[in-house]
Amino acid sequence: MVLRCQPVLLKRESGVRSLLADDRCDVLAEGFVFTEGPLELPDGSLIFQDLKSDRTWHWSEIKGSKVFRDRTNAANGQTLGPDGRIWICEQNGRCVSSVRPDGSDLRTEFETWNGARLNSPNDIVRRRDGLFLFTDPPYGVAPEDRALHFQGVFAFRIGWNEPKLLADDFERPNGLALSPDEKTLYVCDTFRYHVRAFELSPAGDPTNPRGRVFATFDTEGPGGPDGMKVDRAGRIYVAVLGGIWVYEPDGRFLGIIGTPKRPSNLTWCGPNASDLCVTAVDQVFRFHLNVQGDLPWR
Repeated sequence: MVLRCQPVLLKRESGVRSLLADDRCDVLAEGFVFTEGPLELPDGSLIFQDLKSDRTWHWSEIKGSKVFRDRTNAANGQTLGPDGRIWICEQNGRCVSSVRPDGSDLRTEFETWNGARLNSPNDIVRRRDGLFLFTDPPYGVAPEDRALHFQGVFAFRIGWNEPKLLADDFERPNGLALSPDEKTLYVCDTFRYHVRAFELSPAGDPTNPRGRVFATFDTEGPGGPDGMKVDRAGRIYVAVLGGIWVYEPDGRFLGIIGTPKRPSNLTWCGPNASDLCVTAVDQVFRFHLNVQGDLPWR
């Protein structure tokens, strides 16, 4: 159920126009408080968070929006696991949890590293070999309650007792994405207004734990990088103040797909994974592109 269509506004155009299949975008849902963590399900429907209302919503083309799950502990980023479950970062729950595709059977998968409570898991991705990676900024924990006094990026596999720390020198690690060959991990650092790239070994360990700065953002106001996705050609799409900032894998900036409100996160969707669903404050948008997104479960 599409509420309405509206023109797409491009900013700093340096090639991004060629990626668009339509000069209009769809408003899929609106009226929320703060949307986050969109994820397409295998049946083509979409789930996303209303983080500040503590709810997950389900959207479909025919039925529109309905509540999928309540009392989510400020659920944020989510991804599909190789076991078919939805794996979720709980911002206020300070853990990674999972549910069945229908929202039932909530499980806390883990909530500590080296015996210390995690800060506030934020976003999560999965490789094709089953390795998960997630970020752990302190957004959902009071300073006096923190057990980890660093903001890290972690890896884990189903069956591990605890995650493994990959990097710990971030200010606010946030969205993350993998290159199509899964040899490079991109991580947003919101407070530093940049994306860092880490080359990964086959086991998933960074060859350099500090990585390299891939892109920096000169926004027209406060609002650093948040969620991020990569297409099959390796282009990187980052939710930042102003819209979705798009880069070639060599770092060349292609421009901004504008959003009326600051975007928080995004996901590939549609029959060919060529649509981009974007959460932006109280709304969810869908842009039609002529490229295909990279998803490990497709």
